[in-house]
Amino acid sequence: MDPNPIQTLADLERIALARVDKVTREYWVHGAGENITVRENASAFDRYRLRPRVLKDVSTIDMTTSVLPSTDASPALVANLPIGIAPSGWHKMAHVDGEAGTAAAAKAVGSVMGVSMGTIVGEAPRECCSPEAVRDAGGESVAFFQLYMFNDRILMADVLRRVEKAGYRAVLLTVDTPYVGKRISEIRNRPQLPNFLTTINFGTLLGTNHGPDEKEEKKKRIGSLHIDNSLVWEEIIPWLRATTSMQIWLKGISTAEDAALAVAHGADGIVVSNHGGRQLDLCVPTLDALPEIVAAVKGKVPVHLDGGVRRGEDVFRALALGADFVWVGRPALWGLAYDGQRGVELMLTILREELKLCMGLTGCASIKDISPACLRLVGSTAKL
Repeated sequence: MDPNPIQTLADLERIALARVDKVTREYWVHGAGENITVRENASAFDRYRLRPRVLKDVSTIDMTTSVLPSTDASPALVANLPIGIAPSGWHKMAHVDGEAGTAAAAKAVGSVMGVSMGTIVGEAPRECCSPEAVRDAGGESVAFFQLYMFNDRILMADVLRRVEKAGYRAVLLTVDTPYVGKRISEIRNRPQLPNFLTTINFGTLLGTNHGPDEKEEKKKRIGSLHIDNSLVWEEIIPWLRATTSMQIWLKGISTAEDAALAVAHGADGIVVSNHGGRQLDLCVPTLDALPEIVAAVKGKVPVHLDGGVRRGEDVFRALALGADFVWVGRPALWGLAYDGQRGVELMLTILREELKLCMGLTGCASIKDISPACLRLVGSTAKL
């Protein structure tokens, strides 16, 4: 028997998916429509080849990266590697450690974690970890809280106050979900999905009235909740700015036009994302969208990327095309399913060591050395 069965994230995926039930496996693997965007998010990286450089001093490889810029109220957040764990919901589907285990792994490796709004929607312990518990487990590594905007602004303000009080430093407003994409496997599996995947429960946040009408009041408010699909630039960012002192980042930007608008309206950062292919099938892979967004932003705010990252070389290629930081989502779930917190640490360690080797063999001693000149498009004879 191979004493080291996990050498790559592909190994981790294969073993982890074999350990979970069919419904969980399909929930993780599939996206919207025919899963074309899910596949192309990953295959987009293979259009770029690396250009090794030699006789460079790479005796020390520095992967430290600024993740959050400093503000008047707080210093910059720096990670030991340019790879973070993207927000995704319901980690207890993978392991009893749940999001707290993921956060502890991020802390141990010196990475960062984005926490899904899914951490507040359930009440039973098996369903989720609270934002406070995740923050306690990960400390400063847990800095980003992902937010869906529902139509009840009082509730949204309560959520923001709660996570800011818990120590979160940035809100990741998910802007690519005015409607939920057509996720065929979820539609087919809906009768078998756990309740917390099909019913959002904000009961622990709703209402301050402790009189006899409290339950009825909560029921009415819960029944009227839905994703606010009327959001516009001119209103939502000023509302967030007036409601929280956390940094405001937009997750789900995939065009230069929207990137320029994000900067113009005062966003603190951008995550180039198509929701892991779970919203609109046949859209542009995130790696292909990245260069036009970097050009539009002109260095005014940080640009992060998620979607399809499966190797340290993928991280390198995203950085070479202008990303300041890279997030992985599904691989964290594979790590949890494989071995809880230790499995997530293993996943991050594999990516870190692959990135380190790639940097050394391309002559890049630090993140700032990585540039488009490190890449060549397949079929081209010129560097980028």
